[in-house]
Amino acid sequence: MTGARALSLRWRLWLAGALGVAISAAIAGGLLGAMFERSGERALDRRLDDDFATLAGLIEARPDGGWQLRRTPADERWTRVFSGWYWRIGDGGEAIGSRSLWDDELPSTPVARGPAARFDAEGPRGQHLRVRAQQLRLPDVAASIPVYVAADRGDVIAETREFRRMAMLAFAGAAAVLLALLAWQVEWGLRPLHRMRGILQRVRNGDDVRFGGERWPAEAAPLAEQIDELLDEHARRVSRARHAAEDLAHALKTPLAVLSAEAQAPGEDIAGLVAAQVQRMRGEVERRLAGGFAFDARRRTPVAPVVEALRALFARTAGDRVAFAGDIAPDLVFAGAREDLEEMLGNLLDNAVKWARTAVRIHAGREGDRLRIAVDDDGPGMRPEAMAQALQRGVRLDSRVPGHGLGLSIVDGIAAGYDGRLVLDNRPGGFRAALDLPAGAPISGA
Repeated sequence: MTGARALSLRWRLWLAGALGVAISAAIAGGLLGAMFERSGERALDRRLDDDFATLAGLIEARPDGGWQLRRTPADERWTRVFSGWYWRIGDGGEAIGSRSLWDDELPSTPVARGPAARFDAEGPRGQHLRVRAQQLRLPDVAASIPVYVAADRGDVIAETREFRRMAMLAFAGAAAVLLALLAWQVEWGLRPLHRMRGILQRVRNGDDVRFGGERWPAEAAPLAEQIDELLDEHARRVSRARHAAEDLAHALKTPLAVLSAEAQAPGEDIAGLVAAQVQRMRGEVERRLAGGFAFDARRRTPVAPVVEALRALFARTAGDRVAFAGDIAPDLVFAGAREDLEEMLGNLLDNAVKWARTAVRIHAGREGDRLRIAVDDDGPGMRPEAMAQALQRGVRLDSRVPGHGLGLSIVDGIAAGYDGRLVLDNRPGGFRAALDLPAGAPISGA
């Protein structure tokens, strides 16, 4: 039972990108709005500085040590009632203010001597005012003079709000474009994975394809190589399993043929024959289950008993059609396992019996530390160009003759495991399959 499917890579990448775009747009919009508002307030502060300078220039000292305005400022901003631009000079009973204040008072706070103070306050009709206040010292004036100038921040607030709205609309449009580009980028970036999925689908359909034939991005190339290695290893395992099954079936073929022949024409010792063949088949099964051929060159196997046992088996299956002859020295020893020698000679004799017209002959001798065993038949032989193919697994040169094309390839593989070889050759009047194997020292008492 499979678990819940996780969010796809496409949605992960798209959601992460969309979240990043949204956060970036919000932050950028907020920062631009704050910067625009700050810029508007600075412009307003500079305007208030200019107004303060204008008022300060109109204040003059009286002979009694007080102060007075040389004239009333005539700027239309200060004469229109509740215009949003206001000024006031002095505190208490001596204070005078702009006509724009009408009967209202300009909010004020005690201002210490020194640099100008700036603060926000509520003005007439609930206006949001920006106030600049500073103590002014004049010669011949006994006390410092507090001067206040103020302006309505409403325009700055409204312009800032409108700027933020337009900025957010602009960023929303840009975000939409970025999201579309992001969707295309995600699809384009995931395209190699789609190609991989297509190739894997072809592999599942049975096509012999690999990822190495494609060009992959640097991030996907290691994955493609690993999948190729996995597919190759899987193919090797399947091939080994198929070969093992074929080898086992081929190894059981001869004992089954013997049992079939005996069933049609029972001999005197049928129970012993059946027991021997069953034991042989059980040994082959156990051998394959244990991992196939061990190629144990430390073991020693007398050749003559193996040849005689195989001759007797094939004599039963061939009947009177083929006559067997042999020339085997009794002290010949194979430096290897008995099962491997039986497998090799059994396959060679099986092949010879199939093609022989009347006779099969087995020769065995020793040359130095090498063992030479030849199986001859008086059959039609083999074309020279077909001999190399005959050693390939599963190749059958004549479909009219029963078989699976495995015998000679099995023999060649076992012989190679013992640093030996199988040589095929035509000879006058027939065909020869010769084994070159390591020879063992004669066994005492054999």
